[in-house]
Amino acid sequence: MRRMLLRSLFPLVLPALAVACAPEAEPTDVLLVPSRITYPSVGGALEYRCATLDCHGKPERNLRLYGSSGMRLAAEDVPGDGETTDAEHDASYRSVIGLEPEVLSLVCAEGGNEPERLSLIRKARGEEAHKGGARIVRGDDADRCLISWLAAATDEAACARAAEDQSE
Repeated sequence: MRRMLLRSLFPLVLPALAVACAPEAEPTDVLLVPSRITYPSVGGALEYRCATLDCHGKPERNLRLYGSSGMRLAAEDVPGDGETTDAEHDASYRSVIGLEPEVLSLVCAEGGNEPERLSLIRKARGEEAHKGGARIVRGDDADRCLISWLAAATDEAACARAAEDQSE
């Protein structure tokens, strides 16, 4: 009886096994993202505006930003003390590019055109409901820093000024 059952199930199970054991298909779409290398400059412009413990510097947020002024990766690193680590920049970068990856890829592919398609930009500028209000003014150094990063031409000087403005 068991053998008959197995023989009758075999034609049904075999195709499923073949699919389950097949090699993974290669992805056909490649998502474009802004540079990880220049992210620390951008992160510096965003950190004090957005990464405080009561805002995006907390683990419950979709967009989590790590840094010296807020949420830290290592338990021994105290908020408000020391510099933002490379690991923290990396974690923040992954959070930013993971927020709306398909839209981000389109913006990057189009040279940073129409960056307001990203909720990151709309919310930071106060153009969309945002609990923290407007954190960046259209055309200011922080805005130029972020927009230039999306266009693969990071304005390091604007990023530095934006980071300076917030630390005063």
